Amino acid sequence: MNLSTLEMSPEDAAERLKEYEAQLAGERTAEDDAIRSGYRAAARGLPVIHLPTVIGEGGRFPDGMPRLAIVRATATACWVNVDWWRGAEVDDITFTDHRDDRGRAAVGAHRVAVRVPAVPVVQGQRRHRGRTVVPLIPPQHRPNRRRLHLFHILWEVEKWDPTPPVDPALLRHIRGDLWSVVATWDLTPLERAVLAARPS
Repeated sequence: MNLSTLEMSPEDAAERLKEYEAQLAGERTAEDDAIRSGYRAAARGLPVIHLPTVIGEGGRFPDGMPRLAIVRATATACWVNVDWWRGAEVDDITFTDHRDDRGRAAVGAHRVAVRVPAVPVVQGQRRHRGRTVVPLIPPQHRPNRRRLHLFHILWEVEKWDPTPPVDPALLRHIRGDLWSVVATWDLTPLERAVLAARPS
């Protein structure tokens, strides 16, 4: 899986961060806070991504379903719902760790919603719901159990069915559409075999 990152060196990010941290707290906007948080992650050497860009660049299957998925790291299954409107410029894609995807927050306790460029609607060839298995996190990348809920997993979907994925990434939400990439790895054939046996 190739992730388009927002390119900046840790040194440049640290320099920019100083400028935003020097700003008086009373003068900061929500956008200033988001930028400051992004620079803080980049200054620590973590790659930063813009999630709608990554999901959009990940592409779609012929039926319109996304080729990438994201869900909270505590989940074992991921449901997706794609809302599209004929002639619209964007599609709304919502990933959840359970069937019910109601909610308004873009990133909530159980959901992540993104808006991506629309793909043409072909009558009879569009799916709008799917479910797949969530990859496991190997011990060397796994946060401790008490902090696991603070992380998400992003991966390339082989199929919207229980087919196990290959190359996930562990993410931490920064603010808005910005996420830091904490770790990436490839699942071994043995790990994929265990995931394939996970009860549905």
